Amino acid sequence: MRAGSRHGGDAVFRPSAAMGVFRVMLRAAVAVTTLPASAIELPPPDRLAAETGMSTQTVEVVEPHMSRPGHELRVAYRGFEMSGLLDRFFGDRWKATGTEVVFLARDGYRSSTDSRRFVPGSAWLAFGRADSKPFTVDNPGQHETGVSLGPYYLVWDNLRDSAARAQGAYGWPYQVVRIDLATPADYAAARPQDSDPVAVEGFEQVRKYCLTCHQVAGIGGGKFPGDLRQIAGPLSDRALKTWITEPQKMHAGTTMPPLNALLPEAERDRAADAIIRYLRMMPVRDGTTP
Repeated sequence: MRAGSRHGGDAVFRPSAAMGVFRVMLRAAVAVTTLPASAIELPPPDRLAAETGMSTQTVEVVEPHMSRPGHELRVAYRGFEMSGLLDRFFGDRWKATGTEVVFLARDGYRSSTDSRRFVPGSAWLAFGRADSKPFTVDNPGQHETGVSLGPYYLVWDNLRDSAARAQGAYGWPYQVVRIDLATPADYAAARPQDSDPVAVEGFEQVRKYCLTCHQVAGIGGGKFPGDLRQIAGPLSDRALKTWITEPQKMHAGTTMPPLNALLPEAERDRAADAIIRYLRMMPVRDGTTP
């Protein structure tokens, strides 16, 4: 990984920059009334640089969407270092135990990551390629080519960070337009009501892999309508597991990716079984469906 400041030196957060961030937050609260006041609606890169006082950097990563075992594609992106952005947007609130940083895409996709992962120099909010080539990516897992990554794309230092390398393309949302924070209380309605350990594990798997596009009790992404419990209801456990692990067998050409293919088969089976247990044990009550 190579990262360097375009202007050199450390960015200084000036009082005028603080006022700029306040204006960004005010616009977000007015324009997006369905989001908490903490949600940041991201401005274009030039305004983001001016309003935060941050310089852009170049970072080289292994592009996970277009790499496969034995063939790594390295791409250098231009962007803003994430921990610095979070400091400017949220102060110290993003560092609180249990807090997640949530990235919202223009199509309703929702990606959340434990805030502890955003140590300095671990992630960048990219807005273009350093070589000026098109800011696009092929996403074979979803049968898409030439997908626009803008306005922003979250990239990780997977050349040095083994955890980032192991996660593959999970946690690399593109077309990001907003950033928010989530706390454990925000997931209360979707948590299992008892202490069944398999259901609890299933909730964590659903939270990681499913709530990016789907919702449970109104919590999650908005890419696909309907409550995931109702969607899963008519399916047998066997059919549901096939949807989770091998969606192409259920519907050729679907954009739904399989459950993390980088996991060992036994671990994927366990995760899928836990997801099914969780969905079967969570009742759909009045007022919990979209």
